[in-house]
Amino acid sequence: MSKKVKFGLIVLLILIIIAFILGIVAIYRFTLIQSIFKKVDENIAINNYYLKTIVTDGNNNFETEAFYKDGIGKCVTSNGLYSWVDGKNAYLVDEENKKIYVLDINDENAITLVSNDMFSSVISGYNKNIFQRFLLACDLKTKIKSDKLEKQECYMITTNENNIIKTVWIDKESKNPIRAELGNKNESLLKYNYELKFNSTNLEDIILPNIKDYTILDYKSGEIILDNSNIDTNVVD
Repeated sequence: MSKKVKFGLIVLLILIIIAFILGIVAIYRFTLIQSIFKKVDENIAINNYYLKTIVTDGNNNFETEAFYKDGIGKCVTSNGLYSWVDGKNAYLVDEENKKIYVLDINDENAITLVSNDMFSSVISGYNKNIFQRFLLACDLKTKIKSDKLEKQECYMITTNENNIIKTVWIDKESKNPIRAELGNKNESLLKYNYELKFNSTNLEDIILPNIKDYTILDYKSGEIILDNSNIDTNVVD
């Protein structure tokens, strides 16, 4: 056997070993990602959660609190306004000024409304199909490693899609996201801190106020709705 053939066989063997190792790593990463997504599916089925999000952009902080229970969602912002949705109707409520804005629930560009799986969007890859998830696990730009945040053992998952780098820290035990960072080289880094609890939202957390003395307006036009007979008040206290 010539030296050239031996060298070629050695190179081929090395490539096979490297491919085997990369395959094992990809399978491990895919299995880990799937275990996280399985837990997310289980949590979605609970239909009851509380999610507090603190977004930091430079020196500015913005906080939201999302409540969800049995089809009704409410999201309270830092300025005291909150959105409310029950699957059929959606409102933006300003209790301080006693105003309710009617939202178009089918408008894709409308205010983000709370849903039963709102928290799942935090975790990279959840909304992908199984083949896309496997490709994500195989992608060399995807990094998965163990980390520790405030004494919590976490998985740190970093993805790079369309030049957007997203890093999410997921608690190893609960599989809940607890922190995320999002940005690219040309933008300031957005930081997110999460507090996610299940079976903690009660009826009083999501109930609407008594709208008897409220002004009801169309959100897009700002015009007062004189005929508010279409406003569902069945859940109003």
